[in-house]
Amino acid sequence: MLLDEMRRWIDEYDLLPEKSRVLVGVSGGPDSLALLHALRGLAPEFRWTLFVVHVDHGLRGEESRRDAAFVCETADKWGLPCDVERVDVSTALHESGGNKQDVARRLRYQAFARVAARRDANRLALAHQADDQVETVLMRILRGTSPAGLAGIPVSRSWNGIQLVRPLLGVSRAEVEAYCRERGLVPRLDESNREVRFTRNRIRLELLPLLEEYNPRFRESILQLNRLAAEEASVWERMEEEALQKVATREKEGPFVLNVRRFSDLDVALQRRVIKLILNCLVEKEANEVTLSAVEGVRHLAAGPDPSAFLHLPGGLRAEREYDRIRVFRTSPETTSSVSIPSVPTRLDIPGETVFPVGRIRTFIRSNLISSQHLSGHIAVFDLDRLNQTLTVRFRRPGDRMHPKGLGGTKKVKDILIDAKVPRRLRDTLPLILHSEEILWIPGVARSEKALVSKETRRFLYMAWEESGS
Repeated sequence: MLLDEMRRWIDEYDLLPEKSRVLVGVSGGPDSLALLHALRGLAPEFRWTLFVVHVDHGLRGEESRRDAAFVCETADKWGLPCDVERVDVSTALHESGGNKQDVARRLRYQAFARVAARRDANRLALAHQADDQVETVLMRILRGTSPAGLAGIPVSRSWNGIQLVRPLLGVSRAEVEAYCRERGLVPRLDESNREVRFTRNRIRLELLPLLEEYNPRFRESILQLNRLAAEEASVWERMEEEALQKVATREKEGPFVLNVRRFSDLDVALQRRVIKLILNCLVEKEANEVTLSAVEGVRHLAAGPDPSAFLHLPGGLRAEREYDRIRVFRTSPETTSSVSIPSVPTRLDIPGETVFPVGRIRTFIRSNLISSQHLSGHIAVFDLDRLNQTLTVRFRRPGDRMHPKGLGGTKKVKDILIDAKVPRRLRDTLPLILHSEEILWIPGVARSEKALVSKETRRFLYMAWEESGS
């Protein structure tokens, strides 16, 4: 039964084409042992090349070492190459915190990637089966998910330059255990799978038996819902991609930038799908799942009245509203640490270039006025002979005021930046150019009445502001 169902899934979803180089993740438990045994039996027919990988998380002491030894011995007996990767979950938890199972999963997949590269594998086969799918869907429902989350664990997906496949996803746990008995396979048993402090174990051991009292075929009902959601997801994916292209941009591996006005024109259902697609692109997939609360948080950020609101999201993500756009990105030490701001003004090189956390200023002197068609809001020109003090640069301070050109009076720098819709994250890192104690120019935002050019100007000082990434 297991072989027939597995063969059907392999054919239906084209999981393992002929001559595939297949890395098989094997823990030593019933599911992975049955998967490896079945693939080994089919390998000559399809001319697959099989490799075994076992990840020792170091969490169970001697039992972990015995698991690794068992997998190696089994692979050797069956004539298959085997790699054991050891990862340090405890140290990772101590250094960065998080959920133990999520950290273990992240490190495990990193280990899979290393071995897949060494073995030049083009497929990674994992032993998730139908009961795992039921538990995953229930976990997502309990935690809060969108209809897309009901699609559960994918049968196949592109991952790390290869294809990740799950040939047993149509097979129940009972069928796996029966296969092991029939073939004389004696797997290793992980006692931690019975610890109800883990959510998945509680669902398996406590919730599922209770639900089956209401409907003995509850598992089949969940799997049917899962299959329908997965089939509909393929239609939604096309619509999501088209909508994403219309409302968001992204440069290389940087943040997604969402156009709030265009996004607001989408139907609510499509808004949720687009946000989930963005978050899925950014989150570390093997360590976190995108929840409905995260999706709704970004959606409400777009619909809310605060033009400078922000939101911390699971998985180390952050969303920032900047007036008519929202930046969604993965945080890092570089993005979360404070910028070093000088306490005293520093001299501006003229001519020359001065670099700041968010950009750079280039200065040059000309004896003629450059045509305005070659200038932009990021270039300012001054009469150099009317500047009798060394120009300096610093970042803003509380209470700073400026005499903007054409205003006829002074105005708080804070208000100038807000009126110009400068994002909050940039306001304290945008340099101010000073002549003595007077603010001469806020690059790309405003200039003062000081040293305006005229017909008598003989030396023109140009300052060009270039933002980082421009």
